[in-house]
Amino acid sequence: MEKIDFENVVLSRKIWVITILSSMGVFMDGYALSIFSSAYIYLKYSFLSVSIITSIAASSIYIGMFVGSIILGRLSDLLGRKRIYVYDLLITAIFLILTGISHNFTEFVAFQILAGLGIGADYPISSSIQAEFSPKKTRGRLLVFNIFSWTFGSIAFYLISIPIVMFFGDVSWRIMYITGAVIPLMVIISRRNIPESPYWLMLNNSEEEAKTVVNEVKSVGTKEVVSPPLVQKGEPEMRGKNGVYRLILFTSVAWFCYDVASYGVWNYTPSLFSQEGSSYVATILSTLLEEIPVFAGTIVCLLAIDKVGRKKLESAGFLLAGISLIVFGIISFHSVLPFFMIFSAFALMHFFHNTGPTNITYLYPAEIFPTRIRGTAMGVSTAASRLGAILGVFAFPILISGLNITYGLLFFAIFEIIGFGFTMVLAPETRGKSLT
Repeated sequence: MEKIDFENVVLSRKIWVITILSSMGVFMDGYALSIFSSAYIYLKYSFLSVSIITSIAASSIYIGMFVGSIILGRLSDLLGRKRIYVYDLLITAIFLILTGISHNFTEFVAFQILAGLGIGADYPISSSIQAEFSPKKTRGRLLVFNIFSWTFGSIAFYLISIPIVMFFGDVSWRIMYITGAVIPLMVIISRRNIPESPYWLMLNNSEEEAKTVVNEVKSVGTKEVVSPPLVQKGEPEMRGKNGVYRLILFTSVAWFCYDVASYGVWNYTPSLFSQEGSSYVATILSTLLEEIPVFAGTIVCLLAIDKVGRKKLESAGFLLAGISLIVFGIISFHSVLPFFMIFSAFALMHFFHNTGPTNITYLYPAEIFPTRIRGTAMGVSTAASRLGAILGVFAFPILISGLNITYGLLFFAIFEIIGFGFTMVLAPETRGKSLT
């Protein structure tokens, strides 16, 4: 019987199940990380009334993600993907509930940091699981779908938050955080039947178990499948420590730059769109309109990712987002931007981001590093991105409260251009290449 490589199998039902369950963790991330953007509308009248306090509170969950991604990403390489993958979100569920019943600023920040540990862990593990079970020809699209689930989670939160606000009023923020615990608990139960990655099993001398997993996930009628290679040869640019450090520098800086602008804007979008006297529903509907360019950009990315390639899309997205922010920043320097122009500035940024860096900064670490360090490298890259998120959410309210939106837009544009430069100089092209 003719044999085919594991990464060349057709998409099976089992691979789709793994994709959906992997994506549900990212969906939960989008839900949980969106809560503060709406909760702040109520919290700013209680213990988050000062801009510096707001910045610390908004940054706290990303501090936890920074720590969780590094530690648990490394453990996933040492102990296996599944052992961490099944239970990482339990940490998040517990501390989201405790955030909802916190009584002061100190408790709020402490519980958000601890909730972030589980979310941070899920990024490197979900992406590794997804990459290691995806056929080579469709791996790009499946990883894009994986990270795009974040947007679905964010939208789900905003829609659910409307009846919460209608029924609970000023204490709505508490209910928002408590509801965030429901999804992690559902995902934990569903993930228990996911098999261990065959790449990790082969690397850790469990060839027979790897073959069993391969037979579980292949389509009925598929030719005999060869398990992933036992010897991890690596691409030429990965050979030696210098190659590894160069790629970690690229993935970390690019993702850092993306998150500075993305989270800096997104975290405060509802409060920016909240006009004097406007209802919460009107504010959220305005926020949800910003998802239209997100969907449009992602569709472009899905159609192009396995044809055009990763590097072109990411570099173009960074450059065009930077140019659009600079243009609106210059315009706002001379006059106050009306609502529709602020909306347009962020809409263009979201479109260009989702065409490239939103999805590909997440995809790159999962593809370019070998199995032996994939979780670790993804964890380090995720941690760097959380530092970017912390900088963005910390700086934005201070910039616009002490100065005006011009400086916020130009501040973000700087990081878009840096991301473009690092992608152009350091990024390899991984389209059509095998995992190692």
